[in-house]
Amino acid sequence: MRFEPDLYRGTAGYYDRFRLPYPDAMIADLVRRTAPSGRGRLLDLACGTGQLAFPLRASFADVWCVDAEPGMTEVVRAKAIAVGAAHIRTIPVGAEDLPAGPDSFESIVIGNAFHRLRRAAVAGLAHTWLRPGGCLALCW
Repeated sequence: MRFEPDLYRGTAGYYDRFRLPYPDAMIADLVRRTAPSGRGRLLDLACGTGQLAFPLRASFADVWCVDAEPGMTEVVRAKAIAVGAAHIRTIPVGAEDLPAGPDSFESIVIGNAFHRLRRAAVAGLAHTWLRPGGCLALCW
């Protein structure tokens, strides 16, 4: 199944307002299991409006929020400015086109969006982008 790349165009404000947040217990469990160093970089891939990036941001020195929908990353940027999270960087690009090198990330999270991506290609890229011992979390 292929999804239109602009499926959510024009909906970012509504998406941010009405999408249910991930449970606090899930976020706490993810942090416990992945044990971020506090000095690494997080990649929130297909980030939407940052439903994973914002609750995880305190555990990372640098956070990249990547989404093919510019409207989504615009909302992330505005939210980051509003809370003073200068270490959150937004990148409006498709997952397969992210300019990241090997060992770039301590952790990668993908929210309820992995099904919309070219899974095999993204999984292969994520494998190269992760530092040794890094974690890829598919959050549903």
